[in-house]
Amino acid sequence: MPGLVLITGGAGFLGSHLVEVVRARGERVRILDCIEPPAWCAATGVEYLRGDVREPAVIQEAMQGAGAVIHAAFASPRQPRELMRDVNVEATRLVCEAALKRGARFVLISSTIVMRPARTHPFLGNSPLSRLDLYRSTRAEAEESASRFIDRGLSCAIVRPKTFLGPGRVSAFTILFERIRRGMAVPVLGSGANRYQLLHIRDMAEGIALLQDSAAQGIFHFGARQFGTVREDLQALVNHAGSGARLSFLPAGLSRLVLRAIELAGMTPAAEWHHMSAAGRDAVVDISRAEKELGWSARWSNSEALGQAYDWYTESLNQTGVAQALHPLPFGHRLLDGILRVFIR
Repeated sequence: MPGLVLITGGAGFLGSHLVEVVRARGERVRILDCIEPPAWCAATGVEYLRGDVREPAVIQEAMQGAGAVIHAAFASPRQPRELMRDVNVEATRLVCEAALKRGARFVLISSTIVMRPARTHPFLGNSPLSRLDLYRSTRAEAEESASRFIDRGLSCAIVRPKTFLGPGRVSAFTILFERIRRGMAVPVLGSGANRYQLLHIRDMAEGIALLQDSAAQGIFHFGARQFGTVREDLQALVNHAGSGARLSFLPAGLSRLVLRAIELAGMTPAAEWHHMSAAGRDAVVDISRAEKELGWSARWSNSEALGQAYDWYTESLNQTGVAQALHPLPFGHRLLDGILRVFIR
C-alpha cells in the first residue's frame, strides 16, 4: 500500500471525498490543482501543491515520494477546445510518463461518455457535432494513451463512473431539484421508461481507493447496483421531497429536437442525463468486475443518491440563500429550463 497518494485535480467535489477515504485508510495525500486551495483542504491538513498539470516540472515535483497517483484532472466541455486537448490528452500522457518512471500505480478517472458513439456536425464536414462530442473524443484519447503505457509496464487502471452525485454536487440536476422544491411540474424527457444508472459519490471514492491499492489493469465501471427506470427514480425523489411536485412527460421527439438545437447553436450542451433520457435508451454499465476483483459494492441506490443530493441542495438554500454547488449551472442547462417552462407549468 503506497504511503503517499497524489490526486491531480483534487480540489473539487470528487477530490474532497477521495481525500477522506484515502486518509481513513492510513495514507497521506497530496493534491495538485491549478486553483487556490479550497477551505476544506486547510481544514483537513492535506498537502496542497498549486500548479499546472500540463507542466512537466510541476508533475515531477508533485510525484516526489508518491506511490500512487489518481489522475482526476480534466477540462470540461465548457472550456476552450485547445485547453480540453492539452489537459485531457497531453497532460494525461505526461502524468503516465512520470508514474512509469517512478514505478507508481496510476488510476485514470475517465467517463462513460467515451462509450457514446461519435457524432459529426451535419454541415461542417467531419467536425464534432458539439462541444460534448469534442470532449468525448479527448477523454477517449486519454484512455488510449493510458492503455499504451500499460504495454510499456505501467500499473494502470481506468475508471468509468456513471453520473455521480451526492451532498455537495448539483450541476445537471439543478433544474429538477429547483422545480421539485417549488412544488412545480417536473419535466421528464420522453416516457421515462428507460433506465439511467447513477452513482453515489462515496461509493465512487471507495471504489477508486480499492482500485488504487490493487494491481488490476484495464477498465473498471462503477455505478449503483439498485436503480429503477427514470420515471420510478424521479417519482421516488418527488415523494421524498413532499413538496407537491408532480412529474410531467414531454414527447421524446420534441425533447430531442430541443437538445439538438442547443448543440447546433454551439452553446454549452446539456448533460448526458438529459440526452439519454430524451433518447429513451437505457444507460447502464456492468459493475461485476469491480465487485468480483475489488470486493467493491455500491451501498446507495439511485433514489438514495438523488435524495441525499436534494436534501443538501435545499439545506444549502435555507442556510445561505444560494446552493453552494461546486459546479455552476451551464448556460445550456438554463436555456433548456427556459424552453421547458414554455411547455410545462
